[in-house]
Amino acid sequence: MPAPIVVGIDGSAHAWRALDWAAEHAVRHRLPLLLVHGSRALLPDGSVPEDALRHLVAEREDMLAEACRYALKTHPGLDVTTRLVPHDPRRALEEESGRASLVAVGSRGLGGFAGLLLGSVGVHTVVHARCPVLVVSRAARYPADAPARIVVGIEGRHDENAVLDWAFTEAASSGAGIVALHAVGAEFGTPRVRVTEDMELSEALAGFGERFPEVPVVRDISDRPPAQALVDASEDAALVVVGAHRGHGPAGMALGRLGHAVLRHAHCPVVVVPRGGAEE
Repeated sequence: MPAPIVVGIDGSAHAWRALDWAAEHAVRHRLPLLLVHGSRALLPDGSVPEDALRHLVAEREDMLAEACRYALKTHPGLDVTTRLVPHDPRRALEEESGRASLVAVGSRGLGGFAGLLLGSVGVHTVVHARCPVLVVSRAARYPADAPARIVVGIEGRHDENAVLDWAFTEAASSGAGIVALHAVGAEFGTPRVRVTEDMELSEALAGFGERFPEVPVVRDISDRPPAQALVDASEDAALVVVGAHRGHGPAGMALGRLGHAVLRHAHCPVVVVPRGGAEE
């Protein structure tokens, strides 16, 4: 069975917008959709009276059923299942990520994302997931209304193959073009520096044109700070795709200031893709 797309469902409007994007992705890639809700309150450990626990379980099952009906109404024929997990939602999504092709979570969007940065379910999932994570704010466009552009942040000093492979595969399936953005955060100074940066971008993109000849590519070398360049580019993009290194031990992926800034301020959904190696 293909690895599903997992969506964290908590009853909020942010989660429903993530569901919109996840369902559309599932249809295009012919993947099943798994809607997950986790809560410590559902643990049958005696902390909640049995009658109250049954009521909670029924309430959360109804919530998942409503989300399932919504996904099927907008995408008839989609393979959708639900799972109620009696665990902390962070743990639930982290565990599901090991069997998933993608995990989708909602964020509070501009102005409200600071809480997410301080350890919410969304950031925990981004940092600890073992697959790419799609973060969608409520302010994001519906997938059908999104521009046919996917912006990929290219650092130039790391292996970008996993990041680019995800972005090009997505672009090929949706008819979008790729904007390969390499921002250096300083004035180029001399033509030689510009040539060096151009060579780094060319090296990162090597082979992808041959593998995905139908995907148009715009190369963008910017002297702006990387986070600012990506956020600005997100205003006219369907997705921004960035990479993060797998950290050592329980710390998870190393997002760094760039990743956090893009997640906080991007105008479109953001996909965080684990890079191949661990951050040293």
